[in-house]
Amino acid sequence: MTADKHGFSLTQLTSEKIERVKRDPRFKKLTNEDIAFFKTVLPETSVLERDSLTEAEHASYTCDWYNMYRAATQVILLPETTEQVSKILKYCNDQLIAVVPQSGNTSASGGSVPVFDEIIISTKKMAKIRKLDELRGDLVCDAGCVLQELDETLSQAGFQVPLDLPARHICRIGGTVSTNAGGIRQMRFGNLHGSVMGLEVVLPDGTIIDNLTTMRKDNSGYHLKNLFIGSEGTLGLVTGVSIATAQIRPAVNVFLIGLESFDHVVQAYSLARRELPETVAAFEVLDTSTVAIVKEQDFQIPKGSPFPLKETYPFYVVMETAGKDHEIENLRADRLLKLMLEKKIILEGDVARTPDEIERFWSWRNNVPRAIVQTGPTSIHFDVSLELPLLYKLVEDTRAWATKEGMIGRDIGAVYGYGHVGDGNMHLTIPALRDDESVRIKIDDFVYEWVAEHRGSGSAEHGLGMMKAAYLSFSKSSTIISQMRKVKNLFDPNGIMNPYKMFPTKEEEEQGEIVRKRGQVGC
Repeated sequence: MTADKHGFSLTQLTSEKIERVKRDPRFKKLTNEDIAFFKTVLPETSVLERDSLTEAEHASYTCDWYNMYRAATQVILLPETTEQVSKILKYCNDQLIAVVPQSGNTSASGGSVPVFDEIIISTKKMAKIRKLDELRGDLVCDAGCVLQELDETLSQAGFQVPLDLPARHICRIGGTVSTNAGGIRQMRFGNLHGSVMGLEVVLPDGTIIDNLTTMRKDNSGYHLKNLFIGSEGTLGLVTGVSIATAQIRPAVNVFLIGLESFDHVVQAYSLARRELPETVAAFEVLDTSTVAIVKEQDFQIPKGSPFPLKETYPFYVVMETAGKDHEIENLRADRLLKLMLEKKIILEGDVARTPDEIERFWSWRNNVPRAIVQTGPTSIHFDVSLELPLLYKLVEDTRAWATKEGMIGRDIGAVYGYGHVGDGNMHLTIPALRDDESVRIKIDDFVYEWVAEHRGSGSAEHGLGMMKAAYLSFSKSSTIISQMRKVKNLFDPNGIMNPYKMFPTKEEEEQGEIVRKRGQVGC
């Protein structure tokens, strides 16, 4: 059976369709002797060779979720211990074998799949909970633990992981840390730099950094953990995580509201933060088109059910509050909904309180990405940070530009905008009607220049990976990039860890510097 991605043919190999990156001639091509060594470290069943896998099995490791990148990897390794990772990386470093660390392979920027023939080291079999302090909720676990499974374990002690993503059922904690994932409740939980207390990391030369502290306060020296949070596997491979989890707040209310304009969305956000500053956990925006695509694909819960609001509106918000006392939180929620209606900030609204109703409301937001990728062979995706009033202007300007260029209906299906208003983070997803690299580049150039000129960030929470490496200098100065390269060279002088990712070429860096300076005040 031929493998596919969301019902479409697998994308062309990255090495064949992307011209900006060439294989580094320093890196060794894998030999039988290398594979034989890996089998001395791991059981044979944990050394997956290309010829022993079906096309679908191979693609599950070597193709990204948006079907934009695919590699010709010959071997996938599945270690179970940190010591095994250490032996493998030391050997690869000595032999100059390029490596891609992989967690759940849910990367939204092409960071978790190889570009050429790099080997994959997957943490799938590193899924043990090492320690749980049921008094404080401090968790120490392997990097391969699935987020949802950790939540299920933690809930028995009254805690939850301080991070929530629509991909919670397959993403793994090491990958979320390595990309500094934000998710739909970052408003409540904050950034992973704050909740991660320590990490265990294997460096390219096999050195194990064991810093799995559970001290909430530890100011003894440099905070090395922060170098690896968000480093996307370019400095080392995260094998263990120590994280301060959050107390479960059982009194949950989920609002679904309809609004006339994005300005009203901003007003609703401001009012919610003012009225319920301690309990607002999430504030997610959708527009008419994103709701329509979920309904078209019948991805809402329950399937075939109507949208919860009676009328159609230009904008919708899914907002969640979470507190301790059900009676108090219900009263506060009802009062806020009434206030928003009285002030004419919203046109209609409802509140879900039962688990079934909460799941129903959230399904219209959580299933947006999955619905969009069903509509084209590949999807061009953006994850940007901007000042709050500018978030939807990016969507409007991109739609207007694509319409003027004659791209909608010819090159792309639509321009969808949705995301984390509470964090100043907008997702822009554009399903392409054909797998054409020139279309992606044209759209990328427009969007990243627009973001740079409005002094935003081209990567809010998904990392740079392969997708945004060429555009790093649109957001960061050459001085900053130079320091980043020094850090990379310090930890990985041979460059074997997740190569070709994160950094632009010299020409791309120079071009980006010009674009970035246009957005600076006075230029």
